[in-house]
Amino acid sequence: MSEVVIRFDKVFKAFGDKKIYEDLDLEVRRGEVLTVIGGSGMGKSVMLKMLIRLLSCDAGSITAFGDEVTQMQGKDLLNLRRRVAMLFQGAALFDSLSVSQNIRYPLVEHNWGTTADQMKRVDEVLEMVGMPGINDLRPSELSGGMKKRVGLARSIAVQPEVILYDEPTTGLDPLNVRRINGLILRLKEQLGVTSVVVTHDMDSCFTVTDRLAFLYDRKMSFVGTLDEARAAEFPALQEFIQGGRGVLSDADVARLGEEGVNA
Repeated sequence: MSEVVIRFDKVFKAFGDKKIYEDLDLEVRRGEVLTVIGGSGMGKSVMLKMLIRLLSCDAGSITAFGDEVTQMQGKDLLNLRRRVAMLFQGAALFDSLSVSQNIRYPLVEHNWGTTADQMKRVDEVLEMVGMPGINDLRPSELSGGMKKRVGLARSIAVQPEVILYDEPTTGLDPLNVRRINGLILRLKEQLGVTSVVVTHDMDSCFTVTDRLAFLYDRKMSFVGTLDEARAAEFPALQEFIQGGRGVLSDADVARLGEEGVNA
């Protein structure tokens, strides 16, 4: 069993009277793709934001690489956000900056190399996401799929160990869905990156996932492999999977994965 790099332990979170998590327990293992599924508005993105302290939990423990996250500040928090990067649902690019400037932003923030090193890194990550030569374009000139890929390029620029994906394929056409899925797989296979993917897209889930976590009743009510998910006697999970068109044969999963990697 791989090393546990992230752990949520009995986490409680509420916004006013609305309880999001009452007893959240979850472990993320090094090098895996863990996909988190569940209904809309149940707090999947909240979990990602608590991990990098964009939101605070109300009780419980969150650890990353063995260090307690819930009280992190200053340099410790900055270092955490270098090691754990997040691709936001809308890519969160700065409209006033060029593609190159957007990707350089975290490099500058983390004092990553010289200016020349940073410019070289921008070219490297744009090549990795299949978008070389667009350095001078503005976000307004990019399609939705291109913005996601630039957002991913920015996320991997500082060479993180973990990437958090918040609905990475939402609103994308099938070609760009395959591209994003392929990039998730490629980063895992080539760089050993650990990934936590929040998604409603069950076809994507069954393409990239090593393990699946199902958010239900304010906690992770199921965590296991895809085969275990298929076999689980858990009506809510089965309804969610089948409603999301995620009941794929092994041949379908292999085909989608191959298309994604080669897109």
